Amino acid sequence: MDYKYDVVNYNKNIPATIMRLKMTSDTQKTELQWHREPEIIYVVNGRSECSHNGEIKIIEEHDFLMLNSEDVHLVRPVSGTSCELLCIQLSFEYMRMFCKSIDSVFFDSAVAPEIKDQIIKILNKLNTVDENEDYNALLQIAFINKLYYLLLNNCICFRRASASINMPKRDFSYAKTAIAYINENYKHEIPLDEISAVVNLSPSYFSKYFKSVTQVSFSEYLANLRLENAIQDMLNDNATVSSAAIENGFANVKSFITQCKKVYNCTPAQYKKRLLNKQ
Repeated sequence: MDYKYDVVNYNKNIPATIMRLKMTSDTQKTELQWHREPEIIYVVNGRSECSHNGEIKIIEEHDFLMLNSEDVHLVRPVSGTSCELLCIQLSFEYMRMFCKSIDSVFFDSAVAPEIKDQIIKILNKLNTVDENEDYNALLQIAFINKLYYLLLNNCICFRRASASINMPKRDFSYAKTAIAYINENYKHEIPLDEISAVVNLSPSYFSKYFKSVTQVSFSEYLANLRLENAIQDMLNDNATVSSAAIENGFANVKSFITQCKKVYNCTPAQYKKRLLNKQ
């Protein structure tokens, strides 16, 4: 699938993880993610759509989005386009050496709009560091430290601050539990009653809640996840349409083909051919 991370810093002494991500909307990305480390998503070129704590945001070229610890998110290109991202995952342990209260804060670049241009300049410099150049890690360390300085000095908000600070209002713990269960069990039938019982919510309430977080219904999320993995099996393992459908939880081949047509406007075989012709 045309969705890959390229981890560009292999030096453990660099106090952040620097990644480049090339994406195309020719492939479907469904699985929401979250992690402990705060992350900056910077659009090097193109436009990116981000589902962030249940809200859809468009990140324009040469702009960035700040993701805080445990933010539920999904980043992909705007439909019909491609984009290139620079992703910086920050280190809590490193920041704790300078900010003892780091576990009680989050970052909000909106509280210091005058700092935004400075952050973008640093991100541009990080993106242009030549990975084949001797001592490039020294430049990366310098830029990353300047990034930490700007964030810690200007963009910190305490989690118990005044109500004027926009904090995420939804409880995403149910969604995280449900998504983890779906990701582990999508190859089998997952009735609505079963997944709602996993998170101890009524089926009707879970349906509304899940859609508010993911922007799609539970059944659509599950079908898209099965579609991604079935297509991947066809590409990577040369699986037949029939075996890819059955191995990834579709009730039959027809439902696999129907979902593929719904998302990509073609059959799985046609879509596989389209992707292979682009390589």
